[in-house]
Amino acid sequence: MPEKIFTSVTLHGFPIRLELQWPFHRSEGGSDWYVVHGRLTLDDGSGLHADLALNLAQTIRNVLPSLDSDLAFWVAVNTARKALDVKQLELLKSGKRQPVPVSSRCYSIRHQHFTFAHVSGEELEQFVERKVFWGSAPRADREASERRPVLIADPCDAQYLGAADPNTIDKLVAAAKDLAARGLVELAGDYARATDGLLGRRDAFITAKDHALQELHYKHAFERG
Repeated sequence: MPEKIFTSVTLHGFPIRLELQWPFHRSEGGSDWYVVHGRLTLDDGSGLHADLALNLAQTIRNVLPSLDSDLAFWVAVNTARKALDVKQLELLKSGKRQPVPVSSRCYSIRHQHFTFAHVSGEELEQFVERKVFWGSAPRADREASERRPVLIADPCDAQYLGAADPNTIDKLVAAAKDLAARGLVELAGDYARATDGLLGRRDAFITAKDHALQELHYKHAFERG
């Protein structure tokens, strides 16, 4: 199966790279489930990751236009992101495949939309800051001067942050423009790059990520007793 890759951040400040063996296909167990396997990697060079089996319930299959549609991909990505944010996933260096249900809990039959999070304006701007920093900042695998452009008007991020609000993409773009006005990002169409001002806040982004990771490890250690 072809590999499909998505990079972004979570609301808790985790930079992620999600590689999926796309698309969903019927489970070999013969059940009503559809499944897609993949790996969610903490995109900070640490090597921590979670191997996933995203299990798509028939109720969600029925509301998707197809198993390989953009909507199906966004739902898979955002289900994995939410699972990490709510500490359902464990990040390891040598992994076991972890099941993640793509169920009706993330879909409102009454309103006919997916919901993964409800964010404030401040949280949305913080999300954009983190996404541009982690996506654009130079790392060990890049040239020191390389600052990659990061897509701001991303419909997958919009679904993750507030699918019920049709103006979420506009709010993402507005947040990026505000950051540009403050000298933290440079805009080119729907894309942004980090400036020296944003890169100068590196410690804050790393501290947020490390704090979220510490809480994640503590939760799973507690469950293991």
